[in-house]
Amino acid sequence: MGTVTSRELANGTIKYRAEIRINRKGLPSYKESKTFASKKIAKNWLIKREAEIEQNPEILLNNGVVSVDYTLHQAIDKYLEEVEGVYCRSKVIALKRLRKFPISKYKIQSITSENLSNHVKLRRNGSEELGYKPNKPSAIQTEMLNIRSVLVHASVMWNVPVDLNTFDRVAAQMRKTRQLALGVSRDRLPTSKELLKLTKYFVEKWNRRTKGNTYPMHLIMWFAIFSCRRESEICRLQLSDYDTFNQSWLVKDLKNPRGSKGNNKEFNVLDSCKSIIDIAKKPEYRNRMLELNYSDQLLFPVNVNTLAKEFREACKFLGIENLRFHDLRHEACTRLAEQGFTIPQLQQVSLHESWKCLQIYVSAKKRKDVLQIDDVLHLIGEM
Repeated sequence: MGTVTSRELANGTIKYRAEIRINRKGLPSYKESKTFASKKIAKNWLIKREAEIEQNPEILLNNGVVSVDYTLHQAIDKYLEEVEGVYCRSKVIALKRLRKFPISKYKIQSITSENLSNHVKLRRNGSEELGYKPNKPSAIQTEMLNIRSVLVHASVMWNVPVDLNTFDRVAAQMRKTRQLALGVSRDRLPTSKELLKLTKYFVEKWNRRTKGNTYPMHLIMWFAIFSCRRESEICRLQLSDYDTFNQSWLVKDLKNPRGSKGNNKEFNVLDSCKSIIDIAKKPEYRNRMLELNYSDQLLFPVNVNTLAKEFREACKFLGIENLRFHDLRHEACTRLAEQGFTIPQLQQVSLHESWKCLQIYVSAKKRKDVLQIDDVLHLIGEM
């Protein structure tokens, strides 16, 4: 009645999906699945769940839902199981983080305006006791939209009587009172001095060869700038997807508001980017990175979470304020605009779908002190 299938994630991790399918005469088709880290746990879940269905055949009448009495925490778990691989990593992380807050303990069909108001207040003010830092209205707006996506899914797919009208009225009033707000586009660019400091810091750290220094952050940082790639994309680029003849690289599951799964596109690999790729493929870099035990099919077989952490800690140590790894993508697009790239040419590298997203770069004025690839190769000792 049940089957267990395995699949390999981009980082080389193996996941096991346990799935139950039942088609009985006179009953609706039934399907249920869960994903586990080990095959043994997946099989144990199958045995337990099949026994539950045998003892409670009414489960088949309600498509696997014995009770619609979900807490928000439980609803998020079920939602993530059903949409696995559809949304980008940032949304999945945001949904998982939501489970830590007090609002996650409430039943989704009985979440009140007061519950929502208290959650927003907690997120705005923070709580030292609970370990929550104050958050901006724009970040809370995104979090509220994530909650709504779960409630809508529960209403449509599980027939849970969720009061979406109350949710929408509360959210609308909070936007009027500026408790929620749309995000403001960041325009932070690293200066040449900051990039110089970061490069020297990462090179020195890499050359120390102490235990744990297996991240060539100087290469990763400049690859981000010369490729326009996001950090999550950098850490899942497959070597087999690199077309050296046409100098293009296929990015799989590219971030997209309509869903990233299957959104695969190629970006043009510029000569400056190719120089960094050639260095990263050298044995002295590959062998040390592979000590992390990630897939040897990846250009940078490193952990995306640690990558972001390394960058934040370096900025803090060097006294560089308000700079994020993602700002390197903004720097990358700005450089291309300064070099005279048209919007279509920019899109061939950045893979932005919307021209509107790139309009801010069109009027970019050429800076005189921008570090070029020769400067970078000299800094990292590869020239």
